[in-house]
Amino acid sequence: MNTLATDIIQEWGLGSLSSAKQAETVERIGKLVFQAILVRSLDILSAKEQDEFDKLLDIDETTTQDVIAFLHSKIPTFEMLLGEEREKLKMDILIPASA
Repeated sequence: MNTLATDIIQEWGLGSLSSAKQAETVERIGKLVFQAILVRSLDILSAKEQDEFDKLLDIDETTTQDVIAFLHSKIPTFEMLLGEEREKLKMDILIPASA
């Protein structure tokens, strides 16, 4: 399991779940964070970078890792953006449940 998955398991308190359920939940959370990052990135990228991004997305072999690597290379504050989106999602989902 990668570091991000391990972090999500700890942050979200998923340690008591079975490993299969952990993997499923981490995947769902990852997809939501990925979507949020894509939306925010479009506001940050220049028009030229958005064109490059569109071309990357048009390639059938493009993976999620390719997209993240591209955004990381174009957005100097990518790690901060990732952290903000993870925290925002956690607050949106976990806080209302415990309130």
